[in-house]
Parts: sequence; structure tokens; C-alpha cells
Amino acid sequence: MKTLRIGLSCLAMLGGLAATTIAIPGGGRAQAEAPCPFVLAMYCVAEKNGFKHTAWTNACLAKKQGIKILHPGAC
Repeated sequence: MKTLRIGLSCLAMLGGLAATTIAIPGGGRAQAEAPCPFVLAMYCVAEKNGFKHTAWTNACLAKKQGIKILHPGAC
């Protein structure tokens, strides 16, 4: 009887650990950002201060750099 109780306790603890591990992705570590694809195109972009210029970028890089894509092609 005592062996059954110990076995069930271990099984319950193992189940709790498994549920906790699944619920916390990466074990609580910070997730690394996925790198942007290096496929560039020419866009007319606007900086935060309103300066408009032509840049070779993509949507992911523009978001990381804090610039807004206005339209494809030169300004």
C-alpha cells in the first residue's frame, strides 16, 4: 500500500512538472528575435522626424529601424 502511494505521488509530481514545462515556453528564458530575411527592394520611406527618402529595405527591416514604408519605388 505504501509503495502504491509513493508511486502515485511520483506520477502526480511528474505530471505537474510536464505541465509546467509545456506552459512556460523556453523555461522562462527570453526568446530571441528571428532574423529578418535579406531580400531587399527599393522603397520610398519616411523617418520618424518626417524626412522622406529612398531606401533599399524590406518590411521587417523597416519595422526594426523605425521607418515607415510609403510606397514601392523611388520618392
